[in-house]
Amino acid sequence: MKSKSTSTNELPTIPDCDSCGICCLHMGYPSYVTTSASSTNQTAPLQDEQSWANMPDSLKQELLLYIENYQPPANGELDGPCVWYDAARRCCKHHEHRPQVCRDFSVGGKGCLEWRNHYRRHHPSYLT
Repeated sequence: MKSKSTSTNELPTIPDCDSCGICCLHMGYPSYVTTSASSTNQTAPLQDEQSWANMPDSLKQELLLYIENYQPPANGELDGPCVWYDAARRCCKHHEHRPQVCRDFSVGGKGCLEWRNHYRRHHPSYLT
């Protein structure tokens, strides 16, 4: 992970997600809109529908099978890593096909810093 820090009490500023992946550690699986907005009578994010439509069929089937067999965590526990998370490289295995929620997650934004602060306090070795 590329980083720079001005003090040991600050989290390093990171310019990109390379070798971080903290936001992926509690997703379970990529959240996609898999039905059209018209079939659900709800407004579905158009970008996710397009991303889903453009995803290779084999990847869609792999993800749908995972979701079908998915067991949510018990007792309000945090979910495990996203099924697409590559722990060795600390990045998404299918970055080009990631859902809109992942594309919209801002590096250095509020959610990013909250997760990184959590890991600094509870799992400091992950940030090294």
